[in-house]
Amino acid sequence: MGVRTSAGGTSWSAAPPQGCLLSCPCGPRTVRSAAGDQGGHAVMRQRFEPREEHDDEQQWQGQMIYEALLFPRVHEERERYEEQAARGESVGELQGTRLREILDHAMRAVPAYRGVVPDVTGPAPDPWALLAKFPSVTKSGLARGLVDHCDDDIDPARCRVLETSGTSGIPLRVIRDDNAFVHEWATALVRNGRHGPAYNRKVLMPCLARLNHWFEYLSPGTGFTRVAQFGCDGSSVERRALYAERAEAFAPDVLSGSPRNLIDFMALLRENGRRLPTVRRIVTCGELLMPAVRNSLADFFGAAVLDMYAMKEVGTIAVQCEEGAYHIDSERLWVEIVDDSGTPLPEGRTGEIVVSDLTNRAMPLIRYRTGDFGSLATAACPCGLPHKAMDLVEGRNPGEIRRPDGSALPVLWAARAARRYPVRRYQIVQETDFSVSVLVAPAPSFGPADGAALTQAVEDLLGTGVDCRVRIVGDDGFHRGGRRKDVDFVSFLPQVSAAAPMAAGNQTPSN
Repeated sequence: MGVRTSAGGTSWSAAPPQGCLLSCPCGPRTVRSAAGDQGGHAVMRQRFEPREEHDDEQQWQGQMIYEALLFPRVHEERERYEEQAARGESVGELQGTRLREILDHAMRAVPAYRGVVPDVTGPAPDPWALLAKFPSVTKSGLARGLVDHCDDDIDPARCRVLETSGTSGIPLRVIRDDNAFVHEWATALVRNGRHGPAYNRKVLMPCLARLNHWFEYLSPGTGFTRVAQFGCDGSSVERRALYAERAEAFAPDVLSGSPRNLIDFMALLRENGRRLPTVRRIVTCGELLMPAVRNSLADFFGAAVLDMYAMKEVGTIAVQCEEGAYHIDSERLWVEIVDDSGTPLPEGRTGEIVVSDLTNRAMPLIRYRTGDFGSLATAACPCGLPHKAMDLVEGRNPGEIRRPDGSALPVLWAARAARRYPVRRYQIVQETDFSVSVLVAPAPSFGPADGAALTQAVEDLLGTGVDCRVRIVGDDGFHRGGRRKDVDFVSFLPQVSAAAPMAAGNQTPSN
């Protein structure tokens, strides 16, 4: 439960749902017995029905209780991870042990993986060689076979159901168990401890579109973090000034949110003459962090800006260090980069990011194709962390720019060109005549020379036969429906893989 204070006094309120227990009263989630395998044994199947609306306060109470009950285990695992690091124990050895355990469990207890790998006899095989025998699974495949990807003996009392944002076009409901959350929160505490206190931090998440008030709550699982959230869309000048004042009084250690929300918050503080000198770290997530936005945030708040790559299916995947590399949460995940056929690629080659969760036994995700693109670093990061690093995180592949002669160019190439210039946001649009418009919301330092250079750069990529122009627009001048985690592309040509554009207007950032 959280406390919301207003001019009328103090009232109890609730945070937006962050997922719920399988056994909570959000809606009927019954466990039924059915003949599932060919041997006729009864297997436990989970049926998930749409949620029923109920008192948000009750749901948030359940979330806090859930986190508090797990916290002793979280603290214990955090200490174990730090002791292992102090002894210089190999992260790779821990990964190998956990990978073998989760693969054994999947082959034994999860219908989707039962029988997909020939019986293993003799000495235990190399876990990575065994992993290579497993097929990859896509979002659509997981959505169709949700029940078959669950442990036969799933315990509803020890799990939560989470819903993905659906920005890939495939909304998904996934199940994660206590163990998965314990290890995710424990590794987060270790990571937080490198930059300051691991416990009792204050985190501000500003300018959320889903809220129209100020809300504070405590998150026991993440180290008894005191979190404040607010939204101010459509608020009066007086109310915006009040939010700026409350943010300053809250004195957060960390700012967290999408780049767009944080830029909006920076504007809110500026218009009200407020500063936040207590901020030590800024953590961005959910959408592309443009270099100009990173620099603006760092300059205004005087704090380092670190980007996070995460998804609800497996939690945090990688977080940037001060050197800019995305370090994988290796204690609990194994990450591969694969080509279109699913074949693993060597370090340094860009392909689709495939993740195996080493800690979630309720719904093991093995070789899960994220739809995002990146590459593994070819050398150790200068920061000294033992975790494998990703040199880049591309967004979900939105498609190709097509030429009149039938050839095509990956839009990621044009996106990389746009990122080299001081823009807050961009969108690449292919018109019905094959011409390409690059819509740009400029940063303050963007000038005519930048527009001309960007036009020339994209023209050089596209070659002859495709006209290119750069257009300066406001935040309401972008086409809706093209937003991705990393690139923004819509096409008006028929039969393309990009998102179908909608009427121009503000877009909702990815979560």
